[in-house]
Amino acid sequence: MHAFAIGLGYLLDLLLKDPHTAWHPVRLIGNFITAQERFYRNVLKLELVGGLLLAVITPGAVFILSLAMLIALERIHWSLAVIGDALLIWCAISPSSLVAEARGIQNRLEAGDNAGAKKGLSMIVGRDTAPMDRAAIARATVETVAENSVDGLISPLLYAALGGGPLAMAYRAVNTCDSMVGYRNERYERFGKIPAWVDDFANFIPARIALVLISISAWLAGFNGRMAMAVGLRDRLKHPSPNSAHGEAAFAGALEVRLGGPSQYSGVLKEKPWLGDGTKPMDASVIAQACRLLHWSASVTALCAIAISLLLF
Repeated sequence: MHAFAIGLGYLLDLLLKDPHTAWHPVRLIGNFITAQERFYRNVLKLELVGGLLLAVITPGAVFILSLAMLIALERIHWSLAVIGDALLIWCAISPSSLVAEARGIQNRLEAGDNAGAKKGLSMIVGRDTAPMDRAAIARATVETVAENSVDGLISPLLYAALGGGPLAMAYRAVNTCDSMVGYRNERYERFGKIPAWVDDFANFIPARIALVLISISAWLAGFNGRMAMAVGLRDRLKHPSPNSAHGEAAFAGALEVRLGGPSQYSGVLKEKPWLGDGTKPMDASVIAQACRLLHWSASVTALCAIAISLLLF
């Protein structure tokens, strides 16, 4: 059942992209996280404990509700459970929507609309876009595509292979907790510590599998698969997070570019390490190549997830 649901969920993403609606499960998870944070801060007043409860209750509740929905649908008819499973997987992945956002930035750059490209980029990154030149805009876009190849694609599909839509959505809940509270600043240093740890744990194995999947995809797509693996293995631990550089490093090697480097956040310049050795100029064409590599990675990962599910179930 899970294997068919993975294929159908991936097909839905290709055809319909990510559904932009207030009732999207990830948005509802975000609202749930916001409500919990407010309650834990105002009532418990224990930030570390509040973060622990958030990291446990959020994915636990999402998994139980998702599983209960599938059980209820299966009691009506098994085909409804398969469709429900596929819908959950569709909502847990987001490669096509990410590509659409990146392509929009690419088109604006090619049209000479730097201001529009910066505005589009500001919707998907947390760094300051105002001081960026065209090369920096392209680099930041490629980095976002590469980083989200793990969080928004490879990890949820691998979890779907192990536990279908409920486990994929539980992973998505873990990742959403980290994206909302897992910051190292005055507000979230203590509250977000455990959610960030849980996200690191959840992505630890998928991020390493991602090196192999992206390298294979790069070879199939006509990019440099050998360099994807070589640079990925060399530069994968250059970020403070144990997982976040894996996708970026593999993409940098595959596309023969350099990613990372200095970035400005809230007016403060942060010196981030460079990933890759490539000398290829960074422009809008590299965004198109990154999107192509992401699509190939999505297809390869989906096929692997289907194969794993068939072997296990």
